Amino acid sequence: MPRLTVTHGGALSNLPLFLAIDAGLLAALGLAVEAPALAGFASTVERLRDGTASIGTTGFTQVLADADAADPLVAVAGSGLRGMAVLGGPGMTPADLAGAVVGTFADDPMQALLSDVLATRDPALRAEVRFMPSLDAAADALMGGSVSAITTVEPWIGRLRRQGATLLSDGTDVWGPDYPDTVLVTRRGMLRAAPDMVTAVIRAMLRAERMIGHDPLGALSLVAHRFPAFTLDELGAGLRGQPPRVDLRGIEHTITERWPTVRGMQRRQVAPPPSGLVDLCCLAAAADAEHGLCSSIP
Repeated sequence: MPRLTVTHGGALSNLPLFLAIDAGLLAALGLAVEAPALAGFASTVERLRDGTASIGTTGFTQVLADADAADPLVAVAGSGLRGMAVLGGPGMTPADLAGAVVGTFADDPMQALLSDVLATRDPALRAEVRFMPSLDAAADALMGGSVSAITTVEPWIGRLRRQGATLLSDGTDVWGPDYPDTVLVTRRGMLRAAPDMVTAVIRAMLRAERMIGHDPLGALSLVAHRFPAFTLDELGAGLRGQPPRVDLRGIEHTITERWPTVRGMQRRQVAPPPSGLVDLCCLAAAADAEHGLCSSIP
């Protein structure tokens, strides 16, 4: 049985991969998987960069941030849809972001969201960015008043809003109604060397998405140990705000359209993006295989 080390983030946008691991869906497709515990917010991409993980789920901006690498990351499927937000303290308005201290996460879709929200409101609008070490730390900083606003994801969004935080943007106002947060990525070298393994991971995630659709709370109960600070009701509410979407076809342009934003965040020249940052060939193969399997079941 081939062994595969996968990595992931900590938000609900990783749910299809969490479930593929915890429900044995990867094992059912012949993959022996190691999934090291998350050591910190940046550990996901660090494992992908140093080769200790072959494939994993991470923010879609990572394929843009690493585009100049010798063996760059490639987005091969989706994972979670929407479910990001800019939140402010009680009564805050978007105009109050001017000059405010805002907590966010480096090279992450949440940083790109903040950048695009500011630029859309007013190209001259600036905020003081403070990078956060974890989603929990960002929540504590907002509620404790050490920052005026933060970017965050589900299930933290729902909890903080119930505690009085104000929604300044949910991303749909700047990126449209359907945008990915987390995507499945691998190195281009891995994609070329082991496309069947990549396809198998995507098949497992497609099966996980079907499980979530059929029994959301049942699926969440299998992965609830990954969110020990949240109740099942909170996770269910978060899932409604950040549903799974493994099939990235039709919305992949929302990734490449963020190229100027990410290059600006890196203070690098905005040249045309290189080709191949999104490659959905294995996704298409996985979807075809799963469709054929489902069609054969009476």
